[in-house]
Amino acid sequence: MILKREEIIEFLKENELYDDTAKVIWATASKDYFVIAFTEKGIASLPITPMGKLSGDIIMADTEALSNVCFKKGLFGYSLKFDVVDADVPKFLVHKNMIGYKGQKEDLEALLERYKK
Repeated sequence: MILKREEIIEFLKENELYDDTAKVIWATASKDYFVIAFTEKGIASLPITPMGKLSGDIIMADTEALSNVCFKKGLFGYSLKFDVVDADVPKFLVHKNMIGYKGQKEDLEALLERYKK
């Protein structure tokens, strides 16, 4: 089961993590799934349960706490690393397409353009 974009946006709004610039992508770290939301406020990493529910500790990094955001093209997608002052953030694997989630490709392309070096 996969979360719909509307459910993710609603969760972000309820937790005051959403703005109109939000780009939302799915990613994995180890064997766990995450939704990562990029906004003008910063980046939020939302853990997803195997049943497709938002649950667990949210990693929120506001813009001032981010020291680096880097996408690197790999064999199976892109690795995403963002460095946060005073927090340990895993490296994520982001696929260009996500079955059942239409916005993945468009949002990923926008983020790649924003953070290209």
